[in-house]
Amino acid sequence: MSKLNTQYTFESWAIANGKPGKVFYSDKKDKHLTAIATHHGRKITTERLIVVSTGKSEPYASYITKVTLL
Repeated sequence: MSKLNTQYTFESWAIANGKPGKVFYSDKKDKHLTAIATHHGRKITTERLIVVSTGKSEPYASYITKVTLL
């Protein structure tokens, strides 16, 4: 059963409708993703990662979160 009408972000939709074992990445902090999961009654695991982009003249690093649906 899709809950599309109550989802406003990709992360919320993925947590509400994703199958167990699926993985997605987000630029949101892990505490925000955990709050979304709690709201939808789902369990997730999160891992903070650092990604480096070399597409510009100077390398740029940023944090992302890997989310695994349980």
